[in-house]
Amino acid sequence: METASLDLNLLRTFLAVYRSGSFTGAARLLGLSQPTVTTQMRALERQTGRELFERLPRGVAPTSVADELAARIAAPLDELAAVAGPTPPAGARAEPVHLAGPAELLCTTVLPALAPLVAEGVRLRVATGLTDPLLDELRAGRHDLVIATTRPRGRTLHAVPLTDEEFVLVAAPVWAERLGVRQRARDTADGHPAEPGGAEPPGMQARETGRPASQGPADTDPPGTREPEPGRLAAQAPEPLAAQAPEPLAAQAPEPLAAQAPEPFAAQAAEPPAAQAPEAESPAPQAPEVAQGFFDPAVLHGVPLVTYAEDLPIARRYWRHVFGRRLSRTAAVTVPDLRGVLAAVAAGAGFSVLPRYLCQEPLESGALVALLEPEDPPINTGFLVQRPGASDNPDVARVRALLLRAAHGW
Repeated sequence: METASLDLNLLRTFLAVYRSGSFTGAARLLGLSQPTVTTQMRALERQTGRELFERLPRGVAPTSVADELAARIAAPLDELAAVAGPTPPAGARAEPVHLAGPAELLCTTVLPALAPLVAEGVRLRVATGLTDPLLDELRAGRHDLVIATTRPRGRTLHAVPLTDEEFVLVAAPVWAERLGVRQRARDTADGHPAEPGGAEPPGMQARETGRPASQGPADTDPPGTREPEPGRLAAQAPEPLAAQAPEPLAAQAPEPLAAQAPEPFAAQAAEPPAAQAPEAESPAPQAPEVAQGFFDPAVLHGVPLVTYAEDLPIARRYWRHVFGRRLSRTAAVTVPDLRGVLAAVAAGAGFSVLPRYLCQEPLESGALVALLEPEDPPINTGFLVQRPGASDNPDVARVRALLLRAAHGW
């Protein structure tokens, strides 16, 4: 396509529409009215003789011609904007950086990491919510950076892996004692098998992996609050998990699965062969040991489930990934904030599945107990997302760089 004779103003508007995914979003970015943007795009399509965008019920989708045009003009227009943009007067304060993401991850991990920049004068405006609406707002120019629990599709946004979150099956000590998890783990560690009989349900065993329940993973869902797409950090982890999952990075409840679901753990002890006659007097059943590595999720049937939403996004994903089966439960308590789920579970309301970064301290203090430590726990990757092109606010780059550095220790 010949671009030398095209109007630069039309190209700037085209690039804003391409990156925001809508005429309305481009209008906000450029400070124009939506009818003006529509008129300019019609004029550009007449000049090029090609359709650039397919009109959708919500926004627009670029055609292959638009993809080609954007690839040719994006870098030159960004460089021109950087050179021709207004230079702030000496001593002037930069605009606030608008950051959005899952409430739990922002409040417990991200904001503490950004405290040094705030102390240096960087201003932040923080918003929380689910990934999909936040990404729509990012395209429309309402945010500078978004932490998402799924990788955005298309070319209108630029995403890099930020952190992995591991999910843990947890309950308060009172429930762990009733189920025999803590007692068996302690007895086994002392070299003494658990006492037979008692109220402990048979088949309830914690899986031993060589890592204490209180010890976190080498890499740590925003978590999100919607079911996220697969993923472990590409540079550090195995094949990404398959894509169904929790907008938690913590606030959205994700649901990526491993490329192939693991074999379900044995649900119960093997039946004796039919040909074998039973003994005249059966010995009392022995409480299973931790090292056997079995866990029957059926023993949780009578334990209330506390979760983020009615559709049980995180718990359903955990059941499929770890047990290889579907979770059919009705939540006893739903709280649209994983910190509320944590508080209810720690108080003894029931069990739940939570991101490890959120429950690590209660696990270490004993306020929570990990009911199971599978060798291959469900993992969800969070992404740091921004619009392509250089921002005219230098503090956006500072916030982004610090988050990427700090995330290595999360």
